This record gives sequence, C-alpha cells and structure tokens, in this order.
Amino acid sequence: MTVRHQLTLIGTAVVLAAAGCSAGPSDVDNGRRSAPRPATASPSTTSHQHHHEAGQADPARSGEPGGKLVVRADEQLRTTFGILVEKFEAAYPGTDVLVEFGPSARHAQHIVGGAPADVLVSGDPAATERVVDAGAGGKPSVIARNPLVIAVARQAGPVNSVADLSRTGVRVAVCAARTRCGDAARSLLAVRPTVAVADGRAAVAAVQSGTADAALVYRTDIAATEADLRAIDFPAAVQHADQYTVVRLGKGDNRTAADAFAAFTHSALAQRVLSDEGFSPA
Repeated sequence: MTVRHQLTLIGTAVVLAAAGCSAGPSDVDNGRRSAPRPATASPSTTSHQHHHEAGQADPARSGEPGGKLVVRADEQLRTTFGILVEKFEAAYPGTDVLVEFGPSARHAQHIVGGAPADVLVSGDPAATERVVDAGAGGKPSVIARNPLVIAVARQAGPVNSVADLSRTGVRVAVCAARTRCGDAARSLLAVRPTVAVADGRAAVAAVQSGTADAALVYRTDIAATEADLRAIDFPAAVQHADQYTVVRLGKGDNRTAADAFAAFTHSALAQRVLSDEGFSPA
C-alpha cells in the first residue's frame, strides 16, 4: 500500500469519527435510536388540566355543598334570610348564596317561565302550589309561621283579649286595605279600624305613641321595629297564620347545595334565628 493510499484511509476514518461524535444523545445512544423526549405542555393544556382538577375537587361534585346557589325568597324574609345566608355560608365555606327577594307570586311566575333558581322560599300558598303543579319544584315543607297578633302596651290597658277590640272607645289601628296585614285583619275579625295606618310598622308606632290602644299586626312587625310591646295571640290568627315554605326546584343547577340549604332552614340554628325575628316555629 502506498503512503498516499494510507493517508486517504486515515482521513476517511477521521471524518467518520467526527460525524459520529456530532450526533446528539436524542439521536444515538450506544448505537440505538433513543425514544423521543416528551413534549412540554402548552399554556392551554396546563389551564385545561387545572380546570379539570378543580372540577374534581368541587365540593358539589364530591358530595359536599359548594358553588353558586340561587334562592328566590319572599320579601318578608329579607332581614331574616340576610342572617341565615351568612350562617349557611359560614357552615359551608365553598358556597356562594345569591338571594333575590320579592313577592312570592312574582317568583312563581318567573320560575314556571324557566328563570334559573335552586330554591324557592314562599309565603304565598297559591304561589307555591303553582310551582309544584307545574312540575318545577318538589314537595314544599313549612319552615316558619307568622300569625297576626294584637299589639298592646306592656302596662295594663283597655285591651287584653280579642273581645276587647269591640268595646266602645277602644282605638284599634289596622293596616290599610290591600296590604298583607290589612287584608289578614279584615278576613279574621269584624273589627272597625278607628286608627287608619299604612302598614304594620305604622300600626306599631301608633300603639307606641299612644294614638291607638291596640294594633292588628304580624308578630314580625313588632320584632322588626324592636318595639317594647306585648303580643296577644288569638285562636283564629294562630289557625290561619301565614306559612313560609321551602321548595327545592327541579331545574336548579346545584342540587347538592339546594338540599343542604333546605335542610338548614329546619335546623335548630335557623329556627332560633326565625324565632328571634318574630316567626313562630314550623
């Protein structure tokens, strides 16, 4: 072999060796092609994964109440449910309760029309019946009652029973017609109002000021004004007391929280809050 030929072979070997050294570890590994590296997740993939994980941890999915809960409640419950919602959210930190207050009849109309809601708390039996008959809600359960009472001053006065309201010279404050307390008073008693007032608060104020000897108001009217008055019950009013019912709605998105909220309104804690606001036990 000539020197020229030997140099040619050596040069070829050097070139081949250099080419082998330049191959990366992902291409050659001990003479074998290595497996491809896993692809790095894109931001959209990571976001989807977090969303999926958050869904798995959602209390509503795991059996614990959580998420957004929409409640439609009677206007008369505004103050009471402001307290109850805070206590419910404290008991179930994952929940976010949105309450819409208004007349029960209007709530029923909206619910039957397909408005989104999880729970109805109604003070109108006809409105409750409309929702149930339309198949939009389950079986209602009574959570509180609100009877009409005779509000009088704590000190001895001319009125100590329902019979005293008809005595000559007794001044009785009755709410205006077409108001809740006014219609209830007129339907239960044949009493002539001698002091005309706009609503329950005004009737309570009339007794406090001495303008009236007694007033026909709801027990909650006395509690709402924090008036230092005595409430006299009478059989007809107790028998026909307004009833407040809770109904879980069939089209609601949060069945777990709705069930928990309905059960909560029957709890000892909720019943104590309702009592403090003037309602009678369920």
